[in-house]
Amino acid sequence: MKQKTVLMLTCLSAGAFASDNIVDIEAIKAGMKYEVYGKIALQAHVRDYENSPNLEGFQTNNESRIGFRGSKQFAKFKPLFIWQIESGYVDPSYKNHEASGGLGERDTFVGFEDWDSFGQIRLGRVLTPMYEIVDWPGANPGMGDVWDWGGLIGGAKFQDRSSNTVRWDSPEWGGLSVDLGYGRTKAAAVGNDQGWWQGGAAHYKVGPFLVSGAYELNRNTKETLSYEKPGTTEKKVSDSRIWDNNTYLASLQGWFDNGISFFTQYRWQDASVTSGIDTGRKEKQNALSSAIMYDIADWQFKLGYAKNEELHVNGKKLAGTDDDVISFQAMYYVDPTAVLYFRARDVRMGDNKVPVRGGQDVAYRRWKSDSFNEVSVGVEYVF
Repeated sequence: MKQKTVLMLTCLSAGAFASDNIVDIEAIKAGMKYEVYGKIALQAHVRDYENSPNLEGFQTNNESRIGFRGSKQFAKFKPLFIWQIESGYVDPSYKNHEASGGLGERDTFVGFEDWDSFGQIRLGRVLTPMYEIVDWPGANPGMGDVWDWGGLIGGAKFQDRSSNTVRWDSPEWGGLSVDLGYGRTKAAAVGNDQGWWQGGAAHYKVGPFLVSGAYELNRNTKETLSYEKPGTTEKKVSDSRIWDNNTYLASLQGWFDNGISFFTQYRWQDASVTSGIDTGRKEKQNALSSAIMYDIADWQFKLGYAKNEELHVNGKKLAGTDDDVISFQAMYYVDPTAVLYFRARDVRMGDNKVPVRGGQDVAYRRWKSDSFNEVSVGVEYVF
């Protein structure tokens, strides 16, 4: 009976909405805009790994995606209502080739904007202010393995594209703009921890330069570790701990009339254990990323370098835990909306073994990619 009632109400509501006698269709369409957009992006590469021969050889990285976005000017509310829903990548390389690219996997939100007053506010799944700078320009060309998701520090140095987020972007005030965000972590969304984050970024344009700074704190994120415990018959022991993290970033970009441009970024990261095994443990690891570009006619040449410095645990440096990548890219604009490119890079990843407790020999391994070199070609078309 309840299902029939709901069905009747739904049908009546739909009928009323579609009736020109009750609803003015032209009024509904007034102030409404929407578009389909996306990117066709395919990279074919060959890798040579240091210790993972099973991964070597040819693979493709299909980052093609599609999205829908629009706006509506409400009749009795001045700020513009905005919305977006965007799919994920169709088939990233080194994945298990299961169905991917579902709608909502990338930036998907609702919000309001009025750039003459408060700016823009969004609620849903968006980039964090910190990660927006980390991802672009800091991770290009092909430096994300080190600069983006690389490193060894405990906890969560930053979120990336985060659901359960509210983000505010200010208008530009004489060259200055500000972004602020707050949200819950992915694990907290399903009750695996009580994690949350908040952060912000500021940007200032002066002449040919853009100066940016960002900060993000992550609290109450959980780490589960498995290791062999001396003096027990068990092969593996599982423990957990809760981390708090602070991450700071400074960035400088410049563009010049002679075709040369550059960026350089430096990131300071610290983490501390607030409860669980080895409470009071403190870790630090800093990182840098830089690139120089030269544009001539329809070509762009780009050389980039990124590095994670060695991890410090309770003030002691763990030698050999640093990583770096050097990458070269030549890109040709075959159309204002499309490029072809060639890229070669060498990724060197250091040791991923860390002590279970500060000052003890018992150790376990945190995830880190193997070292490799890569040659690739790709195409990107934006529509």
